Amino acid sequence: MELPDYIKNRTWKDYLPEGITLEIDIPEDLSLIDLFEKGAKEYGDKVSIDYFGREFTFKEMDNLTRRLAQGLLKLGVKKGDVISLWLPNSPHFSICYFAALGLGTTLTAISPLFAGREMAYQIKDSGAKYLIMIDRFIKEFKKVEDQLALEKIIIVNVAGEIPDVPETTKIIHYNTLLEQNPETLTAFKVNINPKEDIAVIQYTGGTTGDPKGACLSHHNIVANILQMQQISNYMKEAYIKGDLVNICILPWYHIYGQTCELIQGPMTGGKGFIFPTFDIPRIIETIKEKKPNTLLGVPTMFIHLLNSPLSKDVDFSCLKYTNVGASAMPIEIAKEWERKTGFPLGEGYGLSETSPTVTNSPPWAKKKLGSCGVPVASTLCGIIDENLNFLPIGESGELVVAGPQVMVGYHNRPEENKKVFFEAGGFRWLRTGDFAKMDEEGYIFLIDRIKDMIKYKGHSVYPREIEEVLYEHPAIQECAVIGIKDPERGENIMAHIILKKEYKGKITEQEIIYWSREQMAAYKYPRIVKFVRSLPKSAVGKVLRRIIRDKEAKKAEKESSG
Repeated sequence: MELPDYIKNRTWKDYLPEGITLEIDIPEDLSLIDLFEKGAKEYGDKVSIDYFGREFTFKEMDNLTRRLAQGLLKLGVKKGDVISLWLPNSPHFSICYFAALGLGTTLTAISPLFAGREMAYQIKDSGAKYLIMIDRFIKEFKKVEDQLALEKIIIVNVAGEIPDVPETTKIIHYNTLLEQNPETLTAFKVNINPKEDIAVIQYTGGTTGDPKGACLSHHNIVANILQMQQISNYMKEAYIKGDLVNICILPWYHIYGQTCELIQGPMTGGKGFIFPTFDIPRIIETIKEKKPNTLLGVPTMFIHLLNSPLSKDVDFSCLKYTNVGASAMPIEIAKEWERKTGFPLGEGYGLSETSPTVTNSPPWAKKKLGSCGVPVASTLCGIIDENLNFLPIGESGELVVAGPQVMVGYHNRPEENKKVFFEAGGFRWLRTGDFAKMDEEGYIFLIDRIKDMIKYKGHSVYPREIEEVLYEHPAIQECAVIGIKDPERGENIMAHIILKKEYKGKITEQEIIYWSREQMAAYKYPRIVKFVRSLPKSAVGKVLRRIIRDKEAKKAEKESSG
């Protein structure tokens, strides 16, 4: 299949942000543990992590990582084994992560929000033999323990105390492993093939059906880290003009947190204030006292920070570089963030399947509201129709991606792999499932998830477009728009809305409908509005419209049968 000129000529090449190039060299023999070792050597005595005031240098993290690796080797861990991490963000997560990677194992990290049943699904699906978990999850673990064919369970107490869970032949304490191995492993001798060896099985958020494991090789993630390093190098040298000091609030069990926070630390020599949970009082205290200059997040995090009464009189201007990912940022919130900090918000786009970054628009780039920027280095993007034909510039269709960061494939899902990959122009393309368009400068505008599109009386209606308008209403803190089955209209348009505190009881659902009708085309405005206390979200903070749809469908079914 012939590629269109905008892809062949990389139409975005003349519009790249400062510091970003069209292509970069990505060595094929470089592994993630190579990057970790390089950082430990280069930044040894600098502080890497601040965890509730306890500082760890790069040298100290390297030492603890090698000691743990020695302990894991003695337990029988070997190259190719799958190790699952069920831990919140902490120094322990980093130590376990790099120790396991250094031994040539494959990691699968589990959300700290998961119940035992969800954790068991991931362990079974990934084929994990070892589980490293925080002691306070033991109750959930016990519910499903009999279903799991684990060889060893390593129990971590993040406060450094002895866990209440007794040691057995199968259960060993993290502290015990370190105490039994005071000597560090001098070298990670395992032979890693970066292009073939899977570093991480990253489970998707499960927005449709059971979560699938995206197999990311060392080369996939290294490529994405080097693509992102272009941006961080420019930040250090020309934008922030100094070391990066980051508030680490992205969950590290997700590839967004791993690539952009956890592994970027050894790459940039930056310092991270580590947050196991999205703790607004502590985040604001850190902004006031420590003056961090970098913050990566998802839209809901920025919404909650802006709406917290604790933020009211706090100077956020130290945060020169902030970047949003995981889902599109409402334009009104982006404007409000710039007013609060004095700096424009960077925005990127990525997927679990792409390690994760595909596009980026850093704060110093030419801004186009509603756009997630242009493709990062060595990455191609295109727009296709349902027949896999490439569409011209300006037309809307499915966004597809080719690049070194694109996953090897889904774990044990050959049929799924056939659906998401296709060959064209000598490249292997990944179908993202996102509806988007590209302009003549290569800027990409996300429209919506294809599965979320609403058909109202034959019109295609995109929830995100309606949500953007709703965010302009002063009473609305968060919202989600869905389609619900309707015999006359095909689907009707419903909005679930969280009101700001000061508006609760002072505005009605009907008033929001009347206001919406004035703001948009007659076929777009929501016919049904519900005020809710919360919206279901993936642990990365992405609103799960599917769950709202399912809930409303069940409710309608119950009412019609009742």
